[in-house]
Amino acid sequence: MIKIILIIIICLNSFNLKAIDRVIENIRISDSKENKASRIVFDLSKKMPYSVFVLNNTPRLVVDIEAEKYKNYLFKESRLIENIRIRRTEKGVIRVVFDLKNSAYIDKNFYLNKTSNKFFRLVIDIKETKSVFGNKKNKKIKKRKFIITLDAGHGGIDPGASNLGKKEKDITLKAAKELKEILKNKNYKVYLTRSTDQFISLSKRRKIAKKNKSDLFISLHVDSLKKKSTRGTSVYTLSDKASDRITARLAERENKVDMIAGVNLEDVDNEVASILLDLTRRDTKNSSSFFAEAYIKRVRENGHRLLRRPHRHAGFAVLKSPDIPAVLIELGFLSNTKDVRLLSNKKSRKRLLTSLAEAIDAYVKLKTKNLVF
Repeated sequence: MIKIILIIIICLNSFNLKAIDRVIENIRISDSKENKASRIVFDLSKKMPYSVFVLNNTPRLVVDIEAEKYKNYLFKESRLIENIRIRRTEKGVIRVVFDLKNSAYIDKNFYLNKTSNKFFRLVIDIKETKSVFGNKKNKKIKKRKFIITLDAGHGGIDPGASNLGKKEKDITLKAAKELKEILKNKNYKVYLTRSTDQFISLSKRRKIAKKNKSDLFISLHVDSLKKKSTRGTSVYTLSDKASDRITARLAERENKVDMIAGVNLEDVDNEVASILLDLTRRDTKNSSSFFAEAYIKRVRENGHRLLRRPHRHAGFAVLKSPDIPAVLIELGFLSNTKDVRLLSNKKSRKRLLTSLAEAIDAYVKLKTKNLVF
């Protein structure tokens, strides 16, 4: 009995040690007078996955670290940093926000190996952003446009769904071009994965979005089911498990598209699997879901038809970019005659695309203002 108690105590102690193994021990800040830069150093109990990015709308540096605990630190105001805020965003992730006095960019971020003080050091160097007017005070910083890549599903030798003489590849291409014009008028920078009737592999579509440095990737599709009465729009985000059998079959069908051109998707899946646990992937998936809900809200408010469960999840290969929020939108069903008429008519199609553009507006506004707190 005593042995059993001792084993339990040892196990509990081991668990507690493991739970607090990932600790932010201290945060240190130093300034460089020569080049208007600041260096932030995190003293960490071990090397931990992290992500770092800057928001310049209200200047902030955000650092997410896979840590379980953080210790108190002494904040000393610096040349660029006005304040530090820290909180847990989810289990096992701590977010540290540095409120900046001026817009800045990340010059370097890297790990230094453990030293005699037994801590690993995560180093982040930030520099003040120069304005287009020579970095004078009270002058506006030139803002980068929000970049969107629109993906017209299918194309070329892959027609997608078809009914009543209408093909999915043609409807999605028209919709992508029309949506691009709507968004350009809203001052977005917009790219298309295809502008003609051509076949493009799923992996290449992701690479195009990456090359464009996209902030958002939207793949447009039109579905088809045996049940002819099913109609309405829906939105899909990436998940390892499908939300239902119909969604699983849809993802399987869409993912087989690359087999037409002899592309092996297994390599893509293995590549992505290694980074699914990365913080960047977590943030990307969360942002994708955030946009999906914004789309559903806007579509519902504008009186468009939605599926009964409009936000669904599955392992769509085209959505697997690790660092770009991405959604697949089914505009409707070619298997339903009413949806065919709506999607084939430019006027009614534009009403739905306008709602999609409004959802993008809402997403961009909330993401830039409320991403951190």
